[in-house]
Amino acid sequence: MRDAAIVAVIALLVFQSLRRVVGDYYRVPSGSMEPFLHGDERVGDVVFVDTWSSGAECGRGDVVVVQHPNDPDGQLVKRIACSGNDPGANWIDFSDGDVFLGSSAQRLTREIKDPIAARRLRVAWANWPGSPAAVAPLALGPDGTARRSAVPGTTAEEPLAVPPLGIEVEALQQLCRRRAPARRRNGSPIPRGFVGTTEPVDARYLDRRGARSRDGESVQVYDCGIDLALAAAVDTVVLVLETRHETMTWLWQPAAGRIALWRNGDEVESAELRLRPAAGHRLEFGRLDDRYFFLVDGGADAAFLVPRRAEWRARREPLPRGPRTRLFVAALGQRPLVISRFHVFRDIYYFRDRITGIPGRSSRWPMHIDPGHWLLLGDNAFDSHDGRQFGQLPASDYLGRPWAVLGPWPHHRWLEP
Repeated sequence: MRDAAIVAVIALLVFQSLRRVVGDYYRVPSGSMEPFLHGDERVGDVVFVDTWSSGAECGRGDVVVVQHPNDPDGQLVKRIACSGNDPGANWIDFSDGDVFLGSSAQRLTREIKDPIAARRLRVAWANWPGSPAAVAPLALGPDGTARRSAVPGTTAEEPLAVPPLGIEVEALQQLCRRRAPARRRNGSPIPRGFVGTTEPVDARYLDRRGARSRDGESVQVYDCGIDLALAAAVDTVVLVLETRHETMTWLWQPAAGRIALWRNGDEVESAELRLRPAAGHRLEFGRLDDRYFFLVDGGADAAFLVPRRAEWRARREPLPRGPRTRLFVAALGQRPLVISRFHVFRDIYYFRDRITGIPGRSSRWPMHIDPGHWLLLGDNAFDSHDGRQFGQLPASDYLGRPWAVLGPWPHHRWLEP
């Protein structure tokens, strides 16, 4: 018993030393970082925190654990939205879900993220294959009709084959032009022969269990896209992002190595994308920070990026109406579109209270971040107490960076903060 007691004491001392020097654990108590981290006071993710790292190594976009500003015994896990050590971007504000940064309150510009580097910030909105909740907002019938459940007879091992549209390019252009009046009214059903979303993409998310949240249900978003895997070669792929104001269409011809972008049926940009012949490809397209993107096989050498032009910008509409963004894809030519994965995602959506100030007090927005300080925000802005309420925090309150989720066991995974 004496030997066992000595071993137990040594083990306890070693464990506490490792907690102080190498790492500690932290249970996420709330849903402020959903879906990156699942939060609950009893069954929330237990995160291993690397306390060996330095806060000086952390910058905008990194997830950190810091001392709670109002609770000496509490901690916070949030994402750095702005750092006061960056003299060119130490002022911050939010609009339409995006972050605006600059060197002064009068010189704020939208943060333009790289679509490849920003993959870690994508929030899952719908998935196929997936849970019933993940598949519900998708039209996946092989005839293009809306179905609110998985296609009968298909599984993760059986790709979805969508027959080609059976029309020429000119007819597709006319289709894009005809959808404009219906788009401005109440939206129009997904075109026959396409697969995609049956409802506007909003600020909700899919959690780790595949369940759909209620947070953000009333907020529609612009910045969203589709990541799909093709299991077979195709002649021409048609990818559409449609909002209340416009229909943006990508037309990709793998054999010719050409990608074109249409706006309301008229070509506005094109490029050559030469790729090695392959049976299938990974395609990603959408809108991110006022820029349209198209990626093939995840590489920067096959990226097609088009900033939105000033003449494309529509008059701002009342916020409750929202952009009504929907996405869908189809094939032209002789071969079908064979899909093995269909993933709809959105960008992190940030907002602030639209009350500009209290009479007699100056507004805190745009907010200036002092050197040696951070503004921290939760990924789930609809359920997060963060820098929008308590302001900037000193970087000296840094406790570590989350490395992995230790439990509950079904949630066990490495993190890419």
